[in-house]
Amino acid sequence: MTTRTDQAEQRDVTCLLGCRTRAGEPFPAQHGYRTCDPCADELRADIQELARLYPELARAVVPSGGAPAGGLGAPGYGSRSPARDSVLVLTDRRTRAEDDGDPHAVLEVLAGWADNIREDTGMSVPDPGAQREGRLLVGWLDFTARQPWAGRLDTPLGQLRDEITEQLGLAPRTVAGEAAFLVEWFDYITRQYWVSDLADEIRGLLPLVRAATGTAESSVPVGTCPTTEESTQRPCGARLRVRPDADRITCPKCRTRWPRATWDKLSDAQGTPVSDVAALSAWLSVPAGTLRRWRGEDGWTNHGSPRRPLYERDAVLTSWQRRRGGLLAG
Repeated sequence: MTTRTDQAEQRDVTCLLGCRTRAGEPFPAQHGYRTCDPCADELRADIQELARLYPELARAVVPSGGAPAGGLGAPGYGSRSPARDSVLVLTDRRTRAEDDGDPHAVLEVLAGWADNIREDTGMSVPDPGAQREGRLLVGWLDFTARQPWAGRLDTPLGQLRDEITEQLGLAPRTVAGEAAFLVEWFDYITRQYWVSDLADEIRGLLPLVRAATGTAESSVPVGTCPTTEESTQRPCGARLRVRPDADRITCPKCRTRWPRATWDKLSDAQGTPVSDVAALSAWLSVPAGTLRRWRGEDGWTNHGSPRRPLYERDAVLTSWQRRRGGLLAG
């Protein structure tokens, strides 16, 4: 039975992932959890994106077109590895962060949190001695199954081998496997006080992996936040971006959220802002010369003066989407 005291305590539980209401107050957590649903959805999506992008790191270790190891370099320089160190630290489990901001190995981070859950929930963790003996047994089973006289024994021997490997944790760990484990236990994770620490590490890794795999610009700009701030009665004005597979747009400043079904209303609420080429260049990270070429090709209307032309952001964004991959119409 839920008492009034329990209800009052739950109202005092705020989302630990940093989201805020429009008034700037901490957003309440979902009942029984330590996160709100939107933040939990974003964290789950980030873990899944890490698993999806990680295989691309293998191709990003050596840049395309790089000179082979041991090849001739510029005069005065010795031979150097063509591998990208920034990618190696994300894939080598020996990577250790010594200072704040240093990168971690992706597998090491996910495996560490997965092991925390296994320990907290009482899952059996085999000791090194048992694993050593298990490897010997698995090796003997493999050897026996390959013998000509084994005959039909190869199938049951293979099944026994798989069971021993799973029970003793002998299978090699993978980013995909550990990420799937975290997603499977996500209901448990979002009830724990350390969920914010997990989120911080995932959020720290994801930009590095995106940059290493060339997907850092996977989100597109959608305008500025029109939410009125209660303290100033002015629009928030923060720049809004969204990934193509996202279900909602979240303001990075005031944390207002717009589900996909309300994106048309968001576009209407933004009105028809206009900007000059310099501001548009900073907004879209596109060179000013490229924008001027788009202006000629797409026929933007000048809402300013000949000396300081101003163009509708909606029109400019439409040109950007036409060339970079459309997401929002307007």
